[in-house]
Amino acid sequence: MPRRHLHIAAGLIGLALGAAAPVRAQSLRGSHQSVRHAYSYAQHHDLDLYQTAAAVRRAVRDGALVRLRPNGLYTLHRVAYPYVTPTTRTFVERLAGEYHMACGAPLAITSAVRPTRRQPANSSPLSVHPAGIALDLHRPSGACLAWLRHTLLTLEAERLVDATEERHPAHFHVIVFAEPYRRYLASR
Repeated sequence: MPRRHLHIAAGLIGLALGAAAPVRAQSLRGSHQSVRHAYSYAQHHDLDLYQTAAAVRRAVRDGALVRLRPNGLYTLHRVAYPYVTPTTRTFVERLAGEYHMACGAPLAITSAVRPTRRQPANSSPLSVHPAGIALDLHRPSGACLAWLRHTLLTLEAERLVDATEERHPAHFHVIVFAEPYRRYLASR
């Protein structure tokens, strides 16, 4: 995408976010503290940590989790359980639309809810993937990588998400905090 279009798209995102505070000095490195914070958030909001595939299916049936349906704005890549909370799906749809505007390509999602019994070996015992509020995004390159980093840092500065750029495999791990995100949407 030409640099001029990326700047225009970034400006549009800034307008969409309103007069968001400048991004504080922070990074996408993640920390044990942020993992504990996300887990505490899930506990405080009585989010279920689904242990099995059957529990995920029940949550979908009951409406606690909803299906991610790929479209021209986002794709799913090897996502075993394409389900998240309704607010997390709203986040995906909005972020994917903005990403598509900025990059001219769909956002790739590589993981959504994962039952506790299906977590990878490198996952934290405090992972909130089983709650459906976390998802993993493919790490793009070039200007799209810069756009995604900036956008995630901006949303994190607003305390709407917690985002970590992981190296092995290369992806972004994003946790959506439902109540602050819904308040943010209502204020727009």
